[in-house]
Amino acid sequence: MPMAVLAAVGVAIAMAGSCRSVPRAMPARPPSLPQPTLASWVSPPILRVGILTAVQRASVAADSGLIVWGEPADAGGPRRIAVQRATFVPVAPTVSSRSYRVQVGSLADEQAARELASRAQAASGQPGSVRWSAETRTHQVRVGAAAAREEAIELARQLGRAGIPGGWVVEEESAPVGGRVRLLETGDELQVATLFPNRVEESLGVDGVTYRGLVEVRPGDPSGVTVVNVVNLEDYLRGVVPNELSPTVFPQLEAHKAQAVAARTYALRNRGQFRAKGYDICATPACQVYRGRSSEHALSDRAVEETRGIAALHRGAPINALYTSTCGGHTEEGANIFEGEAVPYLRGVACTPERVAWSRVRAPSASRRAVAAGTNGGPRPATGRDAEPRPAGMTAEAGGELARDVALLAVLGVVEPRQASSSPRAIPSEDEVRGWLRKLAAASGRKPCGGTAPDPPVVRRGSFFGHLVHALCWEERGRRLLAPADADYLLQVEDRGDLAGDRERLSAALLMQEAVLSPYADNTLRVNAALTRGEALVMLARALEKAGPPGLVAAEFRSATDAGVTVKRREVVESHALDPSVRLFRALNGTRQAVSELTVMAGEKVRFVLRDGRVAFLEAEQSRLGAAADRTSRYYRWEVRLTPEDVAAAVARYGDVGAVKDVVPLRLGVSGRVVELAVVGSLGELVLKGLRVRWGLGLRENLFVIDRETDGTGNVRRFVFTGKGWGHGVGLCQVGASGMAVAGATYETILGHYYTGITLQSTR
Repeated sequence: MPMAVLAAVGVAIAMAGSCRSVPRAMPARPPSLPQPTLASWVSPPILRVGILTAVQRASVAADSGLIVWGEPADAGGPRRIAVQRATFVPVAPTVSSRSYRVQVGSLADEQAARELASRAQAASGQPGSVRWSAETRTHQVRVGAAAAREEAIELARQLGRAGIPGGWVVEEESAPVGGRVRLLETGDELQVATLFPNRVEESLGVDGVTYRGLVEVRPGDPSGVTVVNVVNLEDYLRGVVPNELSPTVFPQLEAHKAQAVAARTYALRNRGQFRAKGYDICATPACQVYRGRSSEHALSDRAVEETRGIAALHRGAPINALYTSTCGGHTEEGANIFEGEAVPYLRGVACTPERVAWSRVRAPSASRRAVAAGTNGGPRPATGRDAEPRPAGMTAEAGGELARDVALLAVLGVVEPRQASSSPRAIPSEDEVRGWLRKLAAASGRKPCGGTAPDPPVVRRGSFFGHLVHALCWEERGRRLLAPADADYLLQVEDRGDLAGDRERLSAALLMQEAVLSPYADNTLRVNAALTRGEALVMLARALEKAGPPGLVAAEFRSATDAGVTVKRREVVESHALDPSVRLFRALNGTRQAVSELTVMAGEKVRFVLRDGRVAFLEAEQSRLGAAADRTSRYYRWEVRLTPEDVAAAVARYGDVGAVKDVVPLRLGVSGRVVELAVVGSLGELVLKGLRVRWGLGLRENLFVIDRETDGTGNVRRFVFTGKGWGHGVGLCQVGASGMAVAGATYETILGHYYTGITLQSTR
């Protein structure tokens, strides 16, 4: 892999050596020492990162001051300038000449691009070259360098006759020459300046952002000032990984290790692509987001260190390690999104944890029969004409979860199984309800409350609100956490006047705020109605969960066998046998249902209750979005509504179609992405391909379906794009990598899943 150009103010660079970091604690560099070399400050492999490009002003600082080594605009050798702070502005722009070339291909594979360039050069007798395009992320093959467009057109015809058809003429600027920057603190005008801190252990700050290594300032292309960070490759990655994959949102080490290898591979593969501008790689999303030392994080630092030097290779060469934020459940073939030929490692794959990460938890046969009979932990709501009416004051959702709530109360010892099996419409006795409240307080781990309990009767609904709040010692919560206007705002119910006194009113408002109590469909609380068994049990269960009972344990599911389940709790992996009468529940985005068996993925959240050391209650939290590893992303599903005028304005950068009549997908990729699309208008049809589909419509991804809202005459009023994902959808899915890591996958497994047929090798 060719090293990047390392010329800088006449310094001598030692390219040999290991990747070890330079020691942090060194004495101050005496001012009398000769000009330092890059290698004395930055250990190889060295990367040059364009952190600011073509800006009008750049400021560099270090705590102990700076040494500026600059090549002056006039004659003479390098100049040494000592300053406390260095501010640079452009003096003279760089000068570039224009030429016309023929582009004969745009390929994702660099080796294939170089082979095509050699063929074109042999066929035409004109120089062929390969240049990287940050926009298309492909290697563009260009031939010749004509002064006039007509000469280039003739060259394209010549290449076509020689068996290389399809070339088109592009206008290209040559490498810029000349240009100067001025150091405002001294007035010196320099061609290029390299800045060192006075103390080697210090970092340099550029416009308030700190960076490891050195900083170089040069004229921008075509104007302004360009600032380059000259840094060790591994230190560069420390400033990339936390910006490409947030360590706080996605704190899985194996995902960060996969990201570190992908970022390292990308840098090795693509360095030198901005050579004409004086650096190897940019610091923006067009390359990889790099924010230097200021953004480093302990987790990503560890990921970089534990994968030091490792890159993803295919046929012995670093791959074009593309990655995307959220792939929407499936990645796409690289050639369908980016111009050029397909490469074998950028294949479309499902973004789903391996099936080995899935486990089935089955209740013993007695429990399965109980579920089928509707008695798993309590009465099962019926459906249809013969259904028993729902307990008063309960929503349909609450009624459907009654079995689960009763099961939880039973295994935590709040209600007896025989009590749970009674009809939900029955009216419990005063002693029965008081017993439930006493046991509720014990199950929640709360100390007995002082003060006076509300007056009976407990089985009046309004009175029960106060008794429930008192049992959990929530009176102070209500007094202190309900804002003055909250009670009036929450209690906009028709029968609020029936609440007896401030205590009952405050209790009802607090229970509504805590999602323990909900109004009836007729917007009443039925304050004076008798409390039914089903209503009491639902409110008891909701209040108990809000209180956080110590017996209800939250954990991360790992695996299951016929003997029991294995979970991870507080970073400790533990296994528990299943109780013969275990109750299993599935929480699907908050809606709970009793089941006879559960299919759970490693990494999913579960809650369970142990009874005599065995799991007596197990609930898995799952998502309606399905099994995709990236489903936790907020961009996994999205919707955008555009009028025909919006569409016309969005695609104007690619062509004018007049009044937009329709938007029609023409071709889909392996993942269902729209890889070719026609915008049909009054002036004609515009066809967009690959990335231009997403860019042209201004959408987050190419993975979408289109619905059309029409007016009375059948004309489209609005296009509704319902889609999934964020990014180009090729290569490593970052959120998917996090999901796979949660499910127990190693970084090697993650990378092998998203990059087909690669090998991981050390490049040191």
